[in-house]
Amino acid sequence: MSILSAFLIAFLICVISAILEGAFAGKGVKAFIANLRTPSYAPPFWAWIIIGACYYIISFFISYRVLRHNGDNFLKAVSLTLLLAMMGINAVWNYVFFRAQNLFLSFFAFIPYPMLAIALFVCLLQFEPLAAWIFLPYLAYLNYAAFICYKYWKLNANKGSSAIR
Repeated sequence: MSILSAFLIAFLICVISAILEGAFAGKGVKAFIANLRTPSYAPPFWAWIIIGACYYIISFFISYRVLRHNGDNFLKAVSLTLLLAMMGINAVWNYVFFRAQNLFLSFFAFIPYPMLAIALFVCLLQFEPLAAWIFLPYLAYLNYAAFICYKYWKLNANKGSSAIR
């Protein structure tokens, strides 16, 4: 695939994913976060935006590298499928967490996500190691993301909302 085609497709993947995430999250995300009981080590809202930007930069880089790769078409297809599945789960998670405001379900909806991420990392190591190593910090971040998701659920379990268990 040409450089321009790979760039445009990778860019479109990220833009469409960001649009879906925003649509699924709905309005009032900042207010919802501000009203949650948060652990002291939770980042402020602006830091979550930076984390999200890093996620899209990494996703763009992986998409681009995979699309430009001229090797194993099977691993290429599996890697793109795993990445797209992760992006889709991320959008659905935004709906559950922000729009439905169900912190209990958001924790459990997160469970398949790291498994897909590990599978993607292993796949990338086989044919696109640079993309795998660029992905590694995000893979490490997922440990923190799972823990903070759990803490949000537990800290807000008795807050009185019917959506928050």
